[in-house]
Amino acid sequence: MPEFIDVTDGRAPESGEAAAFVVRGERIAVANVGGALHAFDDSCPHRQCSLADGVLDGAVITCPCHGSRFDVTTGARLRGPAARAVKIYAVRLVDGALQVEV
Repeated sequence: MPEFIDVTDGRAPESGEAAAFVVRGERIAVANVGGALHAFDDSCPHRQCSLADGVLDGAVITCPCHGSRFDVTTGARLRGPAARAVKIYAVRLVDGALQVEV
């Protein structure tokens, strides 16, 4: 059954930023798009590079290794070489704690 897990009691990423966190052994990225938080798998499906290390432009993050692009709001693959989308997660701030539903 899914539940929200505290990711950090520190700050969430600022608008236009992404950060990666380890949640129950999985790397999950959180991006801030105009004040709205979006959580998704941090590993690019192409070669498992960290998407949080990529460039966030609006709601699109570009993998720093080979240029695959993903919509952080839906997980959709917008451009390869990655062949599939990334999983997304519900995310929220509660009393200053960043939480992801896993």
